[in-house]
Amino acid sequence: MKRAWVLAAIVATILLATLVLGRVAFESRADLAAAKAYRDNDQIPLAIEHYRRAIRWWFPLSPYASDAASGLKSIASRLEADGDITGALSAWRSLAGALAATRFLYAGTNPELEHARDQIARLVAMDRSAAIDANLSEEQLVADHRRLLGIGIGPDPWWGTLLLLGMAVWVGALGLMAWRGFDSTGRFRWSSARGPLWGAVVGFVSFTLGLLFA
Repeated sequence: MKRAWVLAAIVATILLATLVLGRVAFESRADLAAAKAYRDNDQIPLAIEHYRRAIRWWFPLSPYASDAASGLKSIASRLEADGDITGALSAWRSLAGALAATRFLYAGTNPELEHARDQIARLVAMDRSAAIDANLSEEQLVADHRRLLGIGIGPDPWWGTLLLLGMAVWVGALGLMAWRGFDSTGRFRWSSARGPLWGAVVGFVSFTLGLLFA
């Protein structure tokens, strides 16, 4: 019976993962197709939005995210050449935001994200309407904006991992205690529930510490 439950859980997990991956791939492809259609009809703001969404529907080895990133970079270059700095900024910011939204706890430096931030800093520095920027050179403005864009806002990898593992242990131990901690009449059995209960305590503590410091 236990093997049957384990096998059923494995099959259910594989099926769920397949369904989720299929949904993500479908949505990413649909948004990429919509972006190309809007771009062909010269509806650039809508094209930028759907390119951004295509990137955010990311999955491993996705061919759609790279195509969407290329589309945004192409739009940004075209708009800047036409003198539309605001539109070019929108495209670069959409690319940077979408790439940042798909990062992992232990992800390294993303060259495309860094390039997008460089372009954002360069374009923002071209607007010298703010009085506070009057005495700064364009190089200084670019460096200042680039520094602000590079400030990391995200969970600490170690504490974030502890949070996720703690929650998994906590919930899993509670489920195990509910399954093994009671006999057929519904009476609590300390001998069987002791191990899962301690696991739940350890998991809860780990989850709380991760929540506080992540």
